[in-house]
Amino acid sequence: MLKKLLSIPIFSLCYASAYLVPKPSCPTSRKAFIKTCTAVVPSLIVTVATATAPKPALAFDGSGSSVYSGKGATSKAELKKSYQRRVVADVRDFKRLGEAIQKGETAGDAWVDFFIEYQRREPDSSGRTYAALVDLVGNKELSGCGILLAASFAKPGKPSEGLPSVKKYSAMAKVFDPIKAAGQKGDLSKAKETYKKASDALAAYLEAVELPPLTDALYD
Repeated sequence: MLKKLLSIPIFSLCYASAYLVPKPSCPTSRKAFIKTCTAVVPSLIVTVATATAPKPALAFDGSGSSVYSGKGATSKAELKKSYQRRVVADVRDFKRLGEAIQKGETAGDAWVDFFIEYQRREPDSSGRTYAALVDLVGNKELSGCGILLAASFAKPGKPSEGLPSVKKYSAMAKVFDPIKAAGQKGDLSKAKETYKKASDALAAYLEAVELPPLTDALYD
C-alpha cells in the first residue's frame, strides 16, 4: 500500500517519513489523494502521536483567562515569539502555494505542504507539529498559532473577542478552504481568484498582529 501511495505524482518520500499518514484505502487519483491529505486526522493517530509530541497551548477562552495565566513577563514574551515564528513559517508556505498556482499547478508539493492535515512525526525547525494550514488555524483537536497570537494582544483578565487582531483572524480563517476546493477540481482560474482573496485577508491579519506585510523578505 505504501508503494502505491508513493507512486502518486504529488506525493514524495518526504511526506511518508515526515507525516503520520495512514495507509490509503481509496483510488490513487490526484483528486482522491488531495482529499485524503486534507481529511480529518483519525483519532487513533492523534492519540498515538500526541503521546510523544508537545501538548498544544489552549487559545484564549474569552472568560478572562488565557494561555498566559500564571506566567511571568519573560514567559509571555517567549510564548508570543513562538507564535510569531510559526505564523511566519506558515506564511512562507502560503507564498510557496501562490507561486505554484502562478506556474499553473493545482497539485504538487506546495499544495501538500500547505493543506495536508496529518500530524508531523517531529516538530519542524519552527516548532510546528502540523503543516501550514492546520498550524495557522487549528483543527478539532487544537488551536492554531493564528488565534493564539491574535489573542495575545488582550489585556490581562479581559476577553479578546473584540480585538481587531481577533476579528482579522476570524475573517482570515475562512478563506483557505475555497483554494483547496479549487485544487481538488483542478480549476486553476478559481485557484488564482480564491488565492487573491486569501492573500488580502492574510495581509490584513498580519498588519493587525504587527508582523511585516506579505511582500517583506522575511517570508521569502
